Amino acid sequence: SSVAVLLKPTLPVPATPGMTARMRSLQWMLMTCGLAMGEDQCQSISVDERVDCLQMHQDPCESAGCCWGPVERPSGANPPWCFYKDRKMLNCTLGADPKRPFSDAELDQVMKLFELNLDVQGTGQVVASPDHNTGPGGDYYFAWARDGALSMNAYLQTKPFPQSDEKMEKWIQSLEKAQHESDPNGINVLVEPKFLIPEGTPFTGAWCRPQNDAPGLRAITAMSYAAKKPSVNERVWSLVKQNLDWVVANYSSSTCDLWEEVRSEDFFWNRYSMRKALLMGSDFAKTVGKDQGRAHQYQQAAQAVTQMLSQHVINDYVIESNNRQKDTAVIEAFNVGDMEDGLFAPLSKEAVTTLAGLSQLYCRSFAINQQAAQSGVPGVLFGRYEGDSFDSGNPWVLLTASAATLLYRQALQATKMPPTGEVAQILGNLLGRTPSAQNLLGAGDAVMLLMKKYLVNGMHMNEQIDRNTGKMTSAQDLTWNYANVLKAMKARAAAAAAAVENSVQI
Repeated sequence: SSVAVLLKPTLPVPATPGMTARMRSLQWMLMTCGLAMGEDQCQSISVDERVDCLQMHQDPCESAGCCWGPVERPSGANPPWCFYKDRKMLNCTLGADPKRPFSDAELDQVMKLFELNLDVQGTGQVVASPDHNTGPGGDYYFAWARDGALSMNAYLQTKPFPQSDEKMEKWIQSLEKAQHESDPNGINVLVEPKFLIPEGTPFTGAWCRPQNDAPGLRAITAMSYAAKKPSVNERVWSLVKQNLDWVVANYSSSTCDLWEEVRSEDFFWNRYSMRKALLMGSDFAKTVGKDQGRAHQYQQAAQAVTQMLSQHVINDYVIESNNRQKDTAVIEAFNVGDMEDGLFAPLSKEAVTTLAGLSQLYCRSFAINQQAAQSGVPGVLFGRYEGDSFDSGNPWVLLTASAATLLYRQALQATKMPPTGEVAQILGNLLGRTPSAQNLLGAGDAVMLLMKKYLVNGMHMNEQIDRNTGKMTSAQDLTWNYANVLKAMKARAAAAAAAVENSVQI
């Protein structure tokens, strides 16, 4: 009777000439036992282990010898309802020996492609991509405020100064113009998402507005430039105080997310990057602006934002927002917003737990990650968030590079103080090795090398990599890609140098 509970109604056993009643009974038992074993196999596979059998309805699913099990996920993920009974998702590993992903000559090519998208048409603006007709994304030939600030910050970090000075100066000039434009969309021009090239005026078409991360990101980059070129201090202070005064007054206002799709008043990406801008701004207001009042305001706002960040930590995992929990924007935030004061440091339990969770998510989400695991190739390609459907929801080059950057930063920290306790255990499981500085460096290399495998046109990089075929797709020559790849290699160089300095084997 216990077996019967597992059985579905069976078809009558067809009579065959010469078959006795005993033989028919035996055949029926074999069929029902087979069904019971099939049910056991299906029930032994968890939702996260399911491999899609590519059938949309129950009858063809079961006719194909697969399992049928409807399931709903409120988070937006879509696990298959029809799945193989004899296959399970493989676990990806990041365990690898260090191997430099890009040569100096290749990085020179990346830098040249990057620079082509900076100061476009002599305007000082940064084009998101020179691609005017990109699949579902449409025209990318605009100056996104966020992309521009992040890209120019990356340029400042990765191009020796003063070689970077000319383009940085032109970018500052473009801000001085844009920040005084009248806004045609009924919002503050500081939180406009994108601007026309070469006009420098806000885009007036339908778009997700406002986008509140740009003021803080602009301030961070402008202040970083002034640190290298004090002669621009007064001009930069004029820009910075306009942006940070807005942040102080509006850091809890509703905004679109990093991907321009959902709204919230409390995105981790915004909070953590705003915190950095405000803390830097407080010091800048004292030393450059000689404005103690603003310095105090910025400091107070930074403290308020810091207190809100704990709301994003659930069981040591950092969520982007309540309506977008598993999102690689958090990894990008760890890299962009770190003040080296211990909060969400590279080897913090929160950063490590989040990295491991997202690595597992994308390992199982993308066929090309599963193919790598099947072939014993280390590495994971990262996408935007759980359940992403834009252009079918693929790995993104810039986010894969961001994950590698975090691993390199972890390697750097491990050269001084290797991880211990639960952090070491989580990283050990992710790497399949002891989480030494050497192995963390190798893990970052594995991620970058897996991404590089799909480059087929020199160092040209599209926005995305097709999740099934590995073909480059969506916007061509995405500027943010080049920014993040160059930053990743800069972080790798720092980790390797620290290993030598601290006599750590690499």
